[in-house]
Amino acid sequence: MDLLIEQEIALHQFDIRQNMAEVTRLIHPDFREVGRSGTSFDFTAMLDMMASEQAPNGYVHSQDFETMKLEERVFLLLYKSAWIDDAGNARHFAKRSSIWSFDGEKWQLKYHQGTPCAEFQLQKIT
Repeated sequence: MDLLIEQEIALHQFDIRQNMAEVTRLIHPDFREVGRSGTSFDFTAMLDMMASEQAPNGYVHSQDFETMKLEERVFLLLYKSAWIDDAGNARHFAKRSSIWSFDGEKWQLKYHQGTPCAEFQLQKIT
C-alpha cells in the first residue's frame, strides 16, 4: 500500500511534524509507540514532543518497506531506518513496525515500534 508508505515517510519530515493539523490527521487518537530507545509514548506525549522539536541537522532514511494485511482495514507496515546527519554519516539503525487503521475516511497510525538493529547497506533513493 503505497499510501501508507507515503504517510509514514511524511511523519519523518520536520515540516509535517510541526503541522498539528497534519499530525492529527495522520496519527490516531489512541496512538501508542515504543521508541527505538525503549521509551513509550501515547498520542498526547507524541504531540508534545513534536511541538517542541527543533529543525534537525539531518534526516530519516527509510527502506525495505513491506505491508501485511492484518484485517480488512488494518495493515502492518515494516521497514528499516537510519538517521543520516548533515555530513552524510548514518547511525541509529532500526527495524520499524507500524500499524495503520482505516476509519472509513482516512488511514491513521495507531501503533509504532522501533528496535535497534545492526548497520545495513543503505539503498539509494530514486
